[in-house]
Amino acid sequence: MIKSPSTTGTNAKLSTDASHSVSLTNHRPTMSRCLLSVAIASSLLLVGCGDDDNDIIVRNDTSVESISSFNAAQIDSQFGLNGTATPDAKCDINIEKVSYSTVGAAGERTNTTAALMLPSGDSADCQGDRPILLYAHGTTTDRDYDFSQVGNALNSGSAEANLIAANFAAQGYIVVAPNYAGYDDSELDYHPYLVAEQQATDMADALDSAREIIARQKRANDSDYVSIDDSGKLFISGYSQGGHVAMATARKLEQEGKSVTAIAPSSGPYALAAFGDAIFAGNVNIGATRFAPLLADGMQKKYGNIYSNPTDIFTADYANTQLPSLLSFEELVAANKLPDNALFEAKPTDNPLINQLPDSDLPFAFLGFADDNYLIKTDFRAAYVADALQNQDQLIAGTGALPAQNPQNSMRKALKDNDLRDYVPNMPTLLCGGNQDPTVFYDLNTGSMAAILQQASAAPNANLNVTVLNVDVRNNRGEVTPIGDSAMSNPWMSTTVIDDVQDRFSTTLTAVQNNAIANAQAAGVTDPTALAQAAGAAILSSYHGGLVSSACTQATREFFEQNFNSSVNPT
Repeated sequence: MIKSPSTTGTNAKLSTDASHSVSLTNHRPTMSRCLLSVAIASSLLLVGCGDDDNDIIVRNDTSVESISSFNAAQIDSQFGLNGTATPDAKCDINIEKVSYSTVGAAGERTNTTAALMLPSGDSADCQGDRPILLYAHGTTTDRDYDFSQVGNALNSGSAEANLIAANFAAQGYIVVAPNYAGYDDSELDYHPYLVAEQQATDMADALDSAREIIARQKRANDSDYVSIDDSGKLFISGYSQGGHVAMATARKLEQEGKSVTAIAPSSGPYALAAFGDAIFAGNVNIGATRFAPLLADGMQKKYGNIYSNPTDIFTADYANTQLPSLLSFEELVAANKLPDNALFEAKPTDNPLINQLPDSDLPFAFLGFADDNYLIKTDFRAAYVADALQNQDQLIAGTGALPAQNPQNSMRKALKDNDLRDYVPNMPTLLCGGNQDPTVFYDLNTGSMAAILQQASAAPNANLNVTVLNVDVRNNRGEVTPIGDSAMSNPWMSTTVIDDVQDRFSTTLTAVQNNAIANAQAAGVTDPTALAQAAGAAILSSYHGGLVSSACTQATREFFEQNFNSSVNPT
């Protein structure tokens, strides 16, 4: 029997995005745009903007555009991120956009962009050899998502970008944050969502391009670069989709023999195959109607056998919806191009196998079903479930932690191929998440990776340094699990630091809950059940994309700074 993952929620209708939902002040930075022309073929050109001081050398089709600048005072006043432990800014930051070449899911050449955040200022923390943070962002359906739009509330990428800018670039890190192929100025007409090989290549291409720009602009004596240099220390992090991408990127770089100082993937769907099996069994997660079209399209482009036509998998109203989209998710729902929450047809259906499946134990899973206007066709779901029952994932079956050995369904084969449970990182690693996550189930993903790594640590000559942090202390579940020669023994894992991460999470969660109750009461609601439902809905809608992301960002910064980065002082 396919079991329900462990998480909790409440019965309340909601609409939530998987991207971060941090409250920000409405600031629009002054844009200084100087798009540098690019060279093609293999030659190196010196190009500029009519000012010798701004001349830089770029290679091939890599280019850079100056977007905005913020001083430390502006960062502290304008990026007031409620519920986070963001420290005072040490550095000013210059935001640039890098355009570079990469590949699509099928290996086709394409282009995309990345944010490059450069620290500057008189402090020693902002000069000299600086570490690089290579950051992978979370899921979005918005094609215009642009991580370089720090401070620009009109762009959906600004909330996550602000969080990373304040916590890392303003603390002295050089930040490289790809927008991914298929977003912003990319010519690719789809996004290779969770295609591990492509996404890791995209990240590596962005890193190489950023390093090249830094080196060549430094040689050209560009004023924004002359006081900083790449120290060679590389940290990789990401959240949600980005947690999966960060881990896949670490695997790729490790396999290529490239140095990675430490990694901190957070709340990622690492056990992708098991996660898919749980959802198709009826444990529908919050945000599923956003993820499914991105996933199906990306895997189809990669493998070519997920479907012959989108109508094979999606119902008629939604089969031609293209993601990412220039419309917001809410606009897509209003235009009947995507359902809000309904992933599957509600029982009873015309398929006896689906009708025999047990109902999910997850109290929010009912939102994923409807009598009509649902996303995935029942016969496609039934074919998937039949194979999941015949060729069970060990994690779902409760017999182990690894994927099914021999899945036959094309989608299940694709998910297994992009599952990360075969990877044991050799660099120091922090896995962070919240055990009640309704969007990326903690026990299935972070929990399974913890079990696999724990087993791997017992092997002869194992050299693991892994810490698993659960930020949610409710129900006594806020574990901190050391694996191997863990950072548990280092200062960041002190009771004071971990208690602060978990206490801030709990305090912010309570504030979200109380605010929802107060708003409901102000609207005239007095029934205790209705008030509890309002509080539960508020937590569900902010848990993954706001509460856990903020807590794990704090934990990641502490992990990197206090253990591995002596050039950035602990806060």
